[in-house]
Amino acid sequence: MRCACGSDFRCEALEEGEDVRVFLRYHCEQCGFRLGIETDPRKASVFFDRPAWTDEAQHRLDRLPSYVEPLVRQEVEDYADRKSIKVVSTDLMTEAGNHGMVSWHPDAKRRLSRIPGPVRAMARVELERTAQDRGLSEVTVELIEEIKARYFGMAASGS
Repeated sequence: MRCACGSDFRCEALEEGEDVRVFLRYHCEQCGFRLGIETDPRKASVFFDRPAWTDEAQHRLDRLPSYVEPLVRQEVEDYADRKSIKVVSTDLMTEAGNHGMVSWHPDAKRRLSRIPGPVRAMARVELERTAQDRGLSEVTVELIEEIKARYFGMAASGS
């Protein structure tokens, strides 16, 4: 993309936002103009000619052991390429790790985002494992409620 001053914009950040969206921050180094774009990760692919990792996905990748990181990177980027996706988010990393077998209904994803951070990763793993064990292709709010009731004895409360 070109700025009005004629210089190219540089993507300085690619952040994951709420409700499965990404926020792209661009900066013109010549005139200092900044531009932000919020969109669906799959639609953001038009802004990139090669895989672009969100800050959160890159952080997750950086925390892997050095001998595992290149393998995971290649697996995720190959999966993204097969799906014609250029923006690699933490959701896409999970999807690639599951070989695309389990997706998340948007309402279920919102519910998951409201679970406290320390418990969220464990809840995600358990919900996806349960969905796979049952042959489901999607984690739904109903499945979340069922697992919540089984583990915590809680009925639906709209949270």
